[in-house]
Amino acid sequence: MPTTLADIARELGISKMTVSRAINNHQEINTETRERVLELARRMNYHPNQHARALATNRSYLFGLIVPDLMHSYYAELLRSIESVARPAGFQIVVFNTEEDAARERDEVEVLLHCTDGLIIASALPPADTKQYGKMIKDGARIVLIDRELRNLRCPMVTTDNVQVGKLAATHLIGLGHRRIGHLLGNETVVGLERFEGYKQALAEHQLPFEDSLVRKCGFLEEGGFETMRAWIAGGDYPRAIFAANDPAAIGAMRAVEDAGLRVGLDVALIGAGNIHHGDMLRVPLSTVSWSRAEMGQAAATVLIKLIDGALNRTKAAQRILIKPELLIRQSCGATRHSKARAFA
Repeated sequence: MPTTLADIARELGISKMTVSRAINNHQEINTETRERVLELARRMNYHPNQHARALATNRSYLFGLIVPDLMHSYYAELLRSIESVARPAGFQIVVFNTEEDAARERDEVEVLLHCTDGLIIASALPPADTKQYGKMIKDGARIVLIDRELRNLRCPMVTTDNVQVGKLAATHLIGLGHRRIGHLLGNETVVGLERFEGYKQALAEHQLPFEDSLVRKCGFLEEGGFETMRAWIAGGDYPRAIFAANDPAAIGAMRAVEDAGLRVGLDVALIGAGNIHHGDMLRVPLSTVSWSRAEMGQAAATVLIKLIDGALNRTKAAQRILIKPELLIRQSCGATRHSKARAFA
């Protein structure tokens, strides 16, 4: 027979009401009791009756998660970390994939808004396109942005320092002796623009000129990185060091380099961003800038639950949580093949 609230209460020697409140994250239940209840519920494989809970509490006990690319393992890792907080608290997750399409995102948000208790969104919208979300939040929608920010929107945002991501990558390539460093630019999201800004700041800090010709827009998908880098190489005047806006774009660029008979890490140095799963197991392991997806997803889920429970006041609801990035040096940037930096044309 399935485990019931009464079974958990009997095992712990507490009331059924206390168990119910702990599982529903009621503010009157202290942290120690809640953790004891949730741990035993997991061990006893307790599954709440979602329909009964929804009727009793006027909640759906559903999160909506909207991401731009479910084929990217990065977002799969975010989903897993969000689930690690949501499921013990009694929430299920509905996931929609926008494929970097802003119009599709707007449609999906409208659908999920009416059947979930709150949304976690990695947005494909341009940074200033906040009118729709602003109205939703004003009308009471509970929204947390993850990975990608939108500007001047009063809601929680959990992301990494994307300016620092660009600076770390470009500064490392400069430290290896490169003077002409290219950038495969992402899209018009805050992520793409801030990583580009970090790249430019690194050049300025090392008195290197910024050149428009060293920047090529490719988006965040592998195919964009491949096509853009292939055209760049075919044109002849390609740089010998590249910072790609994310790992899929960098992996696409690596394919183009190898298809042209060039060597990644020797003829062309490459750094991505995001530390894609198995990036260290590519034929030439990919240098990248990384940050904790576990911290990011868990923080976003925790904040959303607080919004749903009314435990987050209006001032804190606009908080911005930053997850610190760090450089991971592997073979694709060439650093592991040279004992010291040398100058490149």
